[in-house]
Amino acid sequence: MSESSDIHVFTALFATNDGASAFGHPHWEPEPSQDASDEEYTAWEDRNPIWPMKSELGCSIDNDFVEIIWKSGEEPDWEYLVSRMDLTQVAEIRRQTEKANTLVLIDHTAIEGGPPEFGSTSRLTYHGRYKASSQ
Repeated sequence: MSESSDIHVFTALFATNDGASAFGHPHWEPEPSQDASDEEYTAWEDRNPIWPMKSELGCSIDNDFVEIIWKSGEEPDWEYLVSRMDLTQVAEIRRQTEKANTLVLIDHTAIEGGPPEFGSTSRLTYHGRYKASSQ
């Protein structure tokens, strides 16, 4: 992530790190076998990659600038967030957070097209756009 860019901060609750990663990063289904028809292969291409977070947010994002920080337990990794942002900002986000163990950080430079109107979704709680610290 860029040290001087703004960061969009979300929190979420996932049972496992694999679950958080599967939601927050694009992934592919296994490729059809060699004997698959052209139609089956085309259908596979059309539905891949699978990226639930991008679908929920409804905007084009460069996944190279997305961080998913999962932590076992009932609290996100606040120390990591403090390393990326001002302590006062983190305290504000922490007050807004109920049940969560995952931080989802999207560098503003990752967003393609016009500025997004992010909001909370069924899986993500949006906390806002914050200035990244240059620690």
